Amino acid sequence: MKTATYDAKAIERFLRRQKIGTVEDLKRVLGTDVRITVFRKLQELSYRTSYSHRGKFYTLDEVAEFGPMGLWTYKSVWFSRFGTLLDTIVEFVARSGSGYQADELEEALHVTVNQPLVTLINRKLLVREKVSGLYVYFSRDPRIHDKQLAQREGERSPNLLVPSQAMISDELKAAILLFFCLLDERQRRLYAGIESLKLGHGGDQRMADLLGLDEHTVARGRRELLARDIQEERIRREGGGRSKVEKKHPR
Repeated sequence: MKTATYDAKAIERFLRRQKIGTVEDLKRVLGTDVRITVFRKLQELSYRTSYSHRGKFYTLDEVAEFGPMGLWTYKSVWFSRFGTLLDTIVEFVARSGSGYQADELEEALHVTVNQPLVTLINRKLLVREKVSGLYVYFSRDPRIHDKQLAQREGERSPNLLVPSQAMISDELKAAILLFFCLLDERQRRLYAGIESLKLGHGGDQRMADLLGLDEHTVARGRRELLARDIQEERIRREGGGRSKVEKKHPR
């Protein structure tokens, strides 16, 4: 009986065309029901595994268009130049100026990171410390760690515009809230976003606490400002303002 042969180029052509695929997709491309056959053929190619979706998706190095942060996404599936989710978290933390909180990492990587962070701490690949009552993850390299910690503590200094509800006077808080109430929903989101940017790390939560917003709403406003994703709108709705004066013609 003739042994079946499989060509890695079939996978290569498929991934060039579709950009990403699962093992089931690649099995169909090869015409096999055996997973190990897919992995053997992948080994002949320069490929990447997604760090999101539990590593379910595959792509080619030549297909992935990694951005400045080393990430690439296609149809909400995320890939990293650094490899797995654990490798990517370690790299992101090492490159950061002031470490990362878990929610900051989730926003940057677009995936849940709680369990991976536990794994990295247990393996002693990251250092975790509390700063102003919040856990922050730092590099295990002592020199990098010390610089990150110093910068993080500096970002928490009380000289910021709106440090916390406890650090501002009742009069200032009342003035801020009065101004905030005069804004429409979109303006509130953008105002909260710009103040969060001034505060730096942790600004989303602190502005959410001060203004009574959802933290995700503040984060959305901040992202819109950073991406300049703001559409100019009419100041007045159609039909707004004073009614037109009807000209009268003498008979």
